[in-house]
Amino acid sequence: MKLFDKAINFYEKFLKSDSAFQNRAYEFYLLFGEKDESKSPWLKSNWNTIFKPCFEVLLSLVETSKETGVYVNKFKAENRLTKKDGEQFIYLSEMKLGHLKWDDKSHDKWTIENSSEEYFEHFELWTPSRTICEKRQIAPDIFISLVNQRDFENTRNIEFGYFMVIAVAKNLNMDSKSIFSELSKKANTKATVVKSRKWGRPEKEGKWSFNNGIQDTFTAGIYKQQDLHNINFDDLEFEPVWQIIHQK
Repeated sequence: MKLFDKAINFYEKFLKSDSAFQNRAYEFYLLFGEKDESKSPWLKSNWNTIFKPCFEVLLSLVETSKETGVYVNKFKAENRLTKKDGEQFIYLSEMKLGHLKWDDKSHDKWTIENSSEEYFEHFELWTPSRTICEKRQIAPDIFISLVNQRDFENTRNIEFGYFMVIAVAKNLNMDSKSIFSELSKKANTKATVVKSRKWGRPEKEGKWSFNNGIQDTFTAGIYKQQDLHNINFDDLEFEPVWQIIHQK
């Protein structure tokens, strides 16, 4: 959870910064991925053929794309023995991925082969990087968060396989909706929705509420103050709060 902690600390720091940072306006997307694990974005084949090409189109339209930073939590299953009685158990060891950028070397490092024993947890993309945003006191042009909704042993009851948050600054004046509509069709998302939102401002609209800024958007508590996996997905009411870009 180190990536989550860093993001929260970053957010709390900038709550104290100027209102221009908090009030930057975005096209704010939520993508709900299908439950079939073979369709996961963190698998190399899916990332390289479906997701990366889409995001490269998006990044090509932004001047700060060369300053993009990528942050990933990934773990590897290891067989270990308890000290007390020597019984074997599986331990998730966090993998040290080093400095990641938007390039093929980094993509290959953090994505996972289909038959791998590795476990992907969380991906974030900042354009420009989180460090640059902090130094310049600016909110990012583009932000992407991708979270695996399964636990390692795949025992958690889930309504969707992954949860993706994408924020594209409105003053970039790009047609991001068409980009993510195409991505959603190719990835066959359960749903992709969009609304306008400020970067650092909590808000409540209808049955949807966001107590933190965009970078801290997760599934817990954002609909009727419940975790989204505790609600039948077909019962979620997106309209009129959200515009539906794609839905199965």
